Amino acid sequence: MTVQNAPIFVPDFIDRNDATPIAPIVPVAPRLLLVDDEPRLLSSLAALLDGNGYELTMTGGGHEAIAMLSRLHFDLVLLDLRMPGVSGHDVMDFINERGIDTDVIVLSGDSGIEAAIGAINRRAYGYLRKPYRHDELLSLVANALERRRLAAENRNFAWRLECSEKLYRFLIDSSPDIIYTLDSEGRFTYINRRVTELIGFDRTELIGASYTTIVHDDDVERARYVFNERRVGERATRNVELRLKCADPKRVRTFETSLRTISFNSIGMYLNNGKRGTSEYTGTYGIARDVTEKRRNEEVIAYQAYHDILTDLPNRVLFCDRLELAIVQARRKNEELALMFVDLDRFKTVNDSLGHLKGDELLRQVAARLRGCIRKGDTLARIGGDEFVVLMPELRDRSSASVVAQKFLLVLAAPFILDGTTLHISASIGIAVFPEDGDKIDDLIRHADMAMYKVKGEGKNGFSFYDRTLLDAAHDKVLLEQDLRRGFKAGELEMYYQPQIDARTGAVVGAEAVMRWNHPQRGVLSAGEFLPLAEEVGLMVPFSDWMVDSVCGDLRRLRDEGREPVRVSVNLSPTCLMRDNFFGTLTSALETHGIPATQLEVEITENICIRDPETAIKHLKKLSSLGVRIAIDDFGTGYSSLAYLQRFPIDTLKIDQAFIREIGHDDGHFPVVLAVISIARGLKLDLIAEGVESELQARYLEQAGCVIMQGFLYHKPLPLERFGELLHARSTSITRRVGAA
Repeated sequence: MTVQNAPIFVPDFIDRNDATPIAPIVPVAPRLLLVDDEPRLLSSLAALLDGNGYELTMTGGGHEAIAMLSRLHFDLVLLDLRMPGVSGHDVMDFINERGIDTDVIVLSGDSGIEAAIGAINRRAYGYLRKPYRHDELLSLVANALERRRLAAENRNFAWRLECSEKLYRFLIDSSPDIIYTLDSEGRFTYINRRVTELIGFDRTELIGASYTTIVHDDDVERARYVFNERRVGERATRNVELRLKCADPKRVRTFETSLRTISFNSIGMYLNNGKRGTSEYTGTYGIARDVTEKRRNEEVIAYQAYHDILTDLPNRVLFCDRLELAIVQARRKNEELALMFVDLDRFKTVNDSLGHLKGDELLRQVAARLRGCIRKGDTLARIGGDEFVVLMPELRDRSSASVVAQKFLLVLAAPFILDGTTLHISASIGIAVFPEDGDKIDDLIRHADMAMYKVKGEGKNGFSFYDRTLLDAAHDKVLLEQDLRRGFKAGELEMYYQPQIDARTGAVVGAEAVMRWNHPQRGVLSAGEFLPLAEEVGLMVPFSDWMVDSVCGDLRRLRDEGREPVRVSVNLSPTCLMRDNFFGTLTSALETHGIPATQLEVEITENICIRDPETAIKHLKKLSSLGVRIAIDDFGTGYSSLAYLQRFPIDTLKIDQAFIREIGHDDGHFPVVLAVISIARGLKLDLIAEGVESELQARYLEQAGCVIMQGFLYHKPLPLERFGELLHARSTSITRRVGAA
C-alpha cells in the first residue's frame, strides 16, 4: 500500500525553494489480526490472505486478541463473534473504549440478526457470515484497507497544510525584517510585528495608514519610488536605504536616535483581471531590513583596517597613506619633512620574562607617552611589534626632529609600572629627512631604519640621523654576504690551527681550530670578519657541519703523514650544538675519517648555561659519553653559575684573553686570573690561557699554576701544512733531547 505526499501550498511571493520540506509517510505492509477459536478455520483464513502483502498475526480467542491489541497496532481485525470466555462483541467494546485506531470485519457463523446489529452498532466495517466466498472476503479486506489509506492521506494532507500555514505565519511574524504590503495608494494592508519591535509603532494602527507615517521627512521623496514600486523581477527596487522614525525614542532604549537606516527591497503586485490577459496593479510587497548595526560595524571595521587595535594608533597602511600625501605637499611647497623610526630596547626581554599580556600593556603605555610628545599635525603610528614611526611634516630644520627625539628618550626614561612591577626601558631612534635622505616612501622608511640600527650598534638609548655612509656599509654587507655564500660553495673556507703549548717543555699538546676565508680579492679574512655575518644570515649550521668534517679530515691527513696525534678543539655556537642531529653529524665525521673521539674537543661559551641549561647538559653528556672532551671558552666573561658548572661534563676551562691582557707588570695582583685557576684546580679541570702575547704574561701564569698556553707569543693560527711541520719539528726536538739525556 503506497501513500503519496500531498503538495504544499506556497504563496507566489515566497520562493518555493525556501519552503521547509515535510517528511513523507513511509509505506509499510498493512498489519492484520486474525481472531478465531477454531484452529482449522483460522489456518484457512491465514492461507487465504497470505501472499497479498499483508503482515498477519493469529490468535485463538478473545483474551489473546485483547492482549495483542493492548501491545501492538493493527490496521484491520478479522474477528469471530462466538468465542468462549471473551466474545467478539467484547473485543469490539474493548477497541471502542480504548479508542484503538483499527477497523474490524466480523466473520460469524451466527445467522441471527442480533449478532449483525451488535457488530454494526460497535462500528464494524463489514460483516460476513460463514461460510463466505473467498473473493468477497478479499474484496472487503482490500476496501477496508483502501478506506484507511485514504483517511490517513487526508489527515496527513490536512496536517501538512496546517503546518505549512503555521510555518509561514511564524516565519513572517518572526522575521528580523519588516515585511509589508501596500495597496495601490501606498497604504499598509499588512505589516508584521517586527515593525513594533524595531521602531515602536503598533502594527494594527498602521493598517490603512500611509507609508509616510514612518518615513523620515527628508527621505519621503526617495521613499515614494520604494513604496509605490510597480516593477517586478530584476527591475524591482533593491537595497534602497531610508531612515525611519521611531514612535517613542525614550521607550525604545536600544535606539540611539529617533531614526533608523533601513534597506528596502520591494516589487509590484498584480492581479489578472481576465481582460485579454492584462493585469491590474494592486499594490506593493516589500521587505525592509535594519542595517543600522551593519553600518556601525562597517565603520568599526574600516577604522580597524587603518588603526592598530592594541594602541589605537594609525597602522602601517594609514601611515604610508599619510606619508605619501605629506610627500606630495612637501614637494609642492618645497618643504622638508622628517620620518622617525622608534624601536624599543630590550622589549623582547619583557615579553619573555613577564609574558605577552604585560608586554601589550607596556606598549599601550609607551604609545600614550609618545603621543604626548608630538605636534598636532604629526602622525605617530605603530607598524608592528615594538616598532613605532613618526611623520613630522612642515619641518623647519633638523633640530625640530632632534627636539622630538629627545622628548621621546626623556619620557621613556621614566619608570613604567605594570601591576606593581617597575620596569625601565629605552629606545633607539633613527631619523630620515625628505628630500635629502630620500624622496620615496620606501627609501625614507629604510633609511630611518638603518639610522636606528646604527644607534643599536652603538649602545642603544639614543637617536641618529641617516647619512650616506650607512647605505655604503649596508651595501658592503650585502656584497659580503653574496661573496660568502659563493665562497662557501667554491671551497674558499679553510681551517687554521693555533697550537697550545706546554710552557714548561715547549711541547705542542693541542690546538684550537679556527676558520679562515681565503677571499680572492680581500685576502685571508679572520673568523671575526665574517662569522658574525654568517650567524646573522643563517649559515652557521652548514658552516659548523663543514668545520667538523674538515677538522676530522685534517687530523686523518696528519696521521697519514706520521705526525704525533694531538687533540684539536672546535668552537661551536649554541645554535649548532643544540641541534638534535649534531651528535649524528659529529659521529659520522669521526667514523668516516677514522678519528678517535678522544682526539676532538668541543668548545662552548658559558652563556649556554643560562640559555637552555637542561638541553645543553643532555647534549654535552652524549658527546662526553662518546669520548669527546668539553671545554668552556672565554670563561669568566658570561653569567653562568658555579652550580651549573658542576653539573656540566666539563674537562677544560679557558681563561679569556681579556683577563690575560691585564697582566702588565711583575709585581701586579690579578685576582680574576687567580680565581679562575683556583676554580679549575678545585674542580680538577684542565686549564688553558688564551691570548698570551708576552713573556711577562707567560711567567705570571706559570707561577700561578697555569702551564698550557696559546697566543702570539708562541704561534699565530697556522694552515694545516705549517701546523704539520711544527708538529714534526717539535717531535724531532724532543727526540733529540731525550737521546742526549
